[in-house]
Amino acid sequence: MEQSNQNSVEENLQKLTILPCEVGKDKEIKESIIMPQAENHKDTENRSSVGKDSPEDVFSEVVKKKLVKEVSERSVSSTSTCSSVNYSSQDSDQVFSEEEEIQPKRKTLRKTKSWKTFFTMVHWSLRRQNSWVQLAGHEGNFKASERGHILKKFSPIENACLVALMEDVLRPYVPTYHGLVEREDNTYIKMEDLLMGLEAPSIMDCKMGFRTYLEDELAKALLKPTPRKDMYNKMVALDPLAPTQEEHLQKAVTKPRYMQWRESVSSTAHLGFRIEGATLEGGPVKKNFKKMKSREAIMETFVTFTKSRKDILAAYVKRLESMQATLKESEFFRTHEVIGSSLLFVHDRRGFSNVWMIDFGKTSPAPAHLTLRHDVQWETGNHEDGYLLGLQNLIDTIQDTIQMVEDSSEAAESSQAEEGKQKTEGENDKVLLKMEKEGRAANGENSSIVAEEDDALTMASSQPGNRDL
Repeated sequence: MEQSNQNSVEENLQKLTILPCEVGKDKEIKESIIMPQAENHKDTENRSSVGKDSPEDVFSEVVKKKLVKEVSERSVSSTSTCSSVNYSSQDSDQVFSEEEEIQPKRKTLRKTKSWKTFFTMVHWSLRRQNSWVQLAGHEGNFKASERGHILKKFSPIENACLVALMEDVLRPYVPTYHGLVEREDNTYIKMEDLLMGLEAPSIMDCKMGFRTYLEDELAKALLKPTPRKDMYNKMVALDPLAPTQEEHLQKAVTKPRYMQWRESVSSTAHLGFRIEGATLEGGPVKKNFKKMKSREAIMETFVTFTKSRKDILAAYVKRLESMQATLKESEFFRTHEVIGSSLLFVHDRRGFSNVWMIDFGKTSPAPAHLTLRHDVQWETGNHEDGYLLGLQNLIDTIQDTIQMVEDSSEAAESSQAEEGKQKTEGENDKVLLKMEKEGRAANGENSSIVAEEDDALTMASSQPGNRDL
């Protein structure tokens, strides 16, 4: 009987290892640990599911304590080695994804090697989810939710945008909105988790528009341009030569000065978009794009991001062109100043890819007398953001990236063909020399003379341009 129970435990744990990212539902407000469970979802046909045997039958008190301690150490905090806030930036309001919660169980399990497999699975799952949080998060803005959803700290502006977008033609291009949730005296926006069902996703955040600050924000800053040390420190961190001599002496710059300078050092000011961050297959988050300005550098980044896969790049272009056409028909888009919003590029190793419009915390209704075009340059008072100009530049950049990948592939194939041709010619030369030597020897020529001439011919044939000898 004991052996039978142990075998059943082993089978349950093996099933669980199939689902590294499965998360159960929240049952209480307090943080807890839950086992992966199967549930109905739009992506379940592509995912394995847990069997009927309950995972409650495989937990011991010892395992429970170890999991509670380890997951608490890996929760989102400023001290965690896999925390989102280690990579967060107060200059951007990007994507958030959920951590996984695991509830402790009460039943017992004899100590076996299998629990280590599950323990490793939990660690991997947490690292994967945190990679998304790292790409985009601010400390305190994100909270875990049940599988398939994320919770983002309530913003009245973003909430109003998402409510409106659910009734707009842009709905297929934004995360699905699921209302508001109260947790621990805080209000959160509940929305779709855009990474659900992906295997080792690669993620890139591109902030759109020719400016990332509101007109009203700039106007208020200009009314009281107070020198700020924090803005100076951010400027010096990017470019020690950027501040003027006076700013160096004060060790401070004004907010308007910083905001306008910040756009000029990236591709925002002349292309209408910039890369904010990226991660490859759940690996470390890269955010060293703040000074990337040239299209060539951006193209190289897309090549690395997609690993030169033309199918993924082409799918991105198709999605962006479809989004572009829909934006021109959108009532929401015509009546809103879209500032600080991003496009989230997502693909996985299987080739699944998509692009989403995210982050509407600064997207505000334009003055009632204005209908925005989004395809003209911004001038003070017109509230234009240049979103469509930036989107077209982004589409053109990815199309040029596809061409660059094709050219590189053709060059590599040509180089390989040339190397093969040279190798074949060298082998043919050797065969001809051998045949000539054997023929002369057969005709009775002096063997020493034949050998000397053979050496001379061999040396001549090995030199470039001398194969006709």
